[in-house]
Amino acid sequence: MKISMKKRKIGYTYGSVSGHYAFRKQKSIAFESTLERDLLTLLEYNDSVSDVIEQPVTIEYTNHNGRAVTYTPDFLVYFKESDADLLKLKRKPLLIEVKPKEKLQNHFNELRAKFQIATRYAQANDMIFKIYDESRIRTQYLKNILFLKRYKRIKYPKEEENKILSYSNAIGNIAVEYILEYLCISKEQKGIMLGHIWRLISDKKLLCNLDKELNLQTEVWINEYIEMEELQ
Repeated sequence: MKISMKKRKIGYTYGSVSGHYAFRKQKSIAFESTLERDLLTLLEYNDSVSDVIEQPVTIEYTNHNGRAVTYTPDFLVYFKESDADLLKLKRKPLLIEVKPKEKLQNHFNELRAKFQIATRYAQANDMIFKIYDESRIRTQYLKNILFLKRYKRIKYPKEEENKILSYSNAIGNIAVEYILEYLCISKEQKGIMLGHIWRLISDKKLLCNLDKELNLQTEVWINEYIEMEELQ
């Protein structure tokens, strides 16, 4: 098994969508399908992810027919150090292959050897190899992230933000609708503040369970790691 480094070249991909993803406005990451793009959206939102590299290595090997072939995984994901590292539970880098579920089902016998080689390579290099299809990527969590991104660029008054954060800090877990009822009078005010709450969740100043659909009954709580002066 030989390893070579290749830089992904993006061109037209028949039946798919390709391009470049502006990852945290720090780097451009190439993708070759909407499924890969959606995975990058998930990885970007995950604070534990420190870096993502597209097509990090090409593994050269000999298949069962004796032919020299290659396999290039889609992404390599690195994670930040955390308190868990002190307990020697450091999270290993993730080597990822992105494939539509239909293609996995219809061509798994052809793909099996490549995945086995990738697994061996990952184990030899202290990584974990995983395959991601729609069931792992296109979840309610992704839907919520895409919904929240709409509010990222909207600017709201700082004093209104402080009201929401201070009230949430004082009450603890609380449904969005109760924040609106307590802090707003008119329907118009509620509409504006609702957008502000979504923005605060997007900025992770307010937290909630993003595995469930976001609505007025969503329970939110303050992120205990935000700067305390923001609550004054």
